Amino acid sequence: MRSYKCVLAVVAFLTAATLAGCGSGMSSSSGSGTGSASVFTVATDSPTLPSVVSFTTNITNVTLLNTSNNSVSVLSQTANVDFARLNGLHQLIDLNPVPTGTYTQATISLSAPVIGYIDTTHSPPVVTMLNGNFGGNTTTSVTVPLANPFTLNSADLVGLRMELNLAKSLATDGSGNLTGAITPDFNMQLLNATDSEVSIDDFRGGVAGVTGADTFTMQGPHGRLWNVVTNQNTDFDTNEMISSFTTNTIVEVSGQLDPVTKNIDCSELAVISNDKFAVSGLFTSIRPPSGPATAADLFVREEVPDISGVPLGQITTLTLNGSETYKIANIQNPLTALLFNNSALTAGQTVTVGGALNTTNGVTTLIPHRIVLNRQGQSGPTVVGSVLGGSGGSNNGSFTFTDNAQAGILLPSPLTVITSNQTHFINLSGLSALAGSQSVNVRVVGFILVNAGTPVMVARSVEELPAS
Repeated sequence: MRSYKCVLAVVAFLTAATLAGCGSGMSSSSGSGTGSASVFTVATDSPTLPSVVSFTTNITNVTLLNTSNNSVSVLSQTANVDFARLNGLHQLIDLNPVPTGTYTQATISLSAPVIGYIDTTHSPPVVTMLNGNFGGNTTTSVTVPLANPFTLNSADLVGLRMELNLAKSLATDGSGNLTGAITPDFNMQLLNATDSEVSIDDFRGGVAGVTGADTFTMQGPHGRLWNVVTNQNTDFDTNEMISSFTTNTIVEVSGQLDPVTKNIDCSELAVISNDKFAVSGLFTSIRPPSGPATAADLFVREEVPDISGVPLGQITTLTLNGSETYKIANIQNPLTALLFNNSALTAGQTVTVGGALNTTNGVTTLIPHRIVLNRQGQSGPTVVGSVLGGSGGSNNGSFTFTDNAQAGILLPSPLTVITSNQTHFINLSGLSALAGSQSVNVRVVGFILVNAGTPVMVARSVEELPAS
């Protein structure tokens, strides 16, 4: 059964989908114990600086220390992660067996940090890449005590949540300019597999094979295969049946790892390409700025697969003609076409672009066939007195906040947020909780849409964050 959940709120929509997981194969790990449990790793990010659109680093190792003083690796190979795009989102990295026991601290080893920041004094804007350093070094290891010792029993599945606070990690000079110096500020937690804080968001990969009417395997980063299971509660954004998937199909899934099977129990499934290639990133410029767009600059954060002709960490210009298919992740047409199309593009949107590669005279370009709007996280303090609606226990309404997170420099300030009764409020009783006389530091995860020529954010979740 195919289903989708949506709600019209003021002038836009809000997807309403409950996260429920995804997972697969295992790799070997050293350590001693009487039994074996499993740990999967996810990366996320706390609010960053408004001009920082990328912070990539190699995670070369992640270890857990148990009360027997044994250090156990939970990373099978080096992973390159862009933390700046993960404000409130969770990136699945790896899954490994570990010995049973009680674990007290985690150590993460990093190398080759690169910071990308946007300069809007140029037209169109440019992104400058700055090689970072850890106290003058290109590598570092950070050990973080777990807030509470965590006991792993035989056959348990838990997630290691690695949250990097970029705003505290990146050094600036007296003028607010990045220096390149980095002091990583991590919060590490071991959490049960069903905890929403280790759910999986927007995990992309190529289809490796169809294994049933509701199941398939996908190849994630580093060539690892993951089994994906859908059911009647899975939100599909596509009319394509799983049986029609080929090795040219690239998908995006959200959910959680199943504690028993280690499969990805998929709550959301989107087809982002049938051309064996897709890129995802941030729109930095749309031309013309209004009406049907004919060109869009995309800062490339991720490719499936990695192609040298469209390099990561650089801006590539897409040529548009209106024949592209436009979708909002996990929402089917016709609603998507009404709200997101080539006349509703704006700088600051996070998208995935599927299409074909064309190489002429040694120059590779991407011919867009499908453009999918992705959720993203933005954060900052609310504007006092900006709440509209929210009376009688309803969450239908809006508020504004000063966006201090990645892409904030590309979006209006303050940024209007549209909420509905399907918006998930975290650490807040609802929209009315933002109506007080004090500003509240929030993180909003949702979609950037264009309303009457002005970008707004349609909230999937609104979370109160600790004061910075």
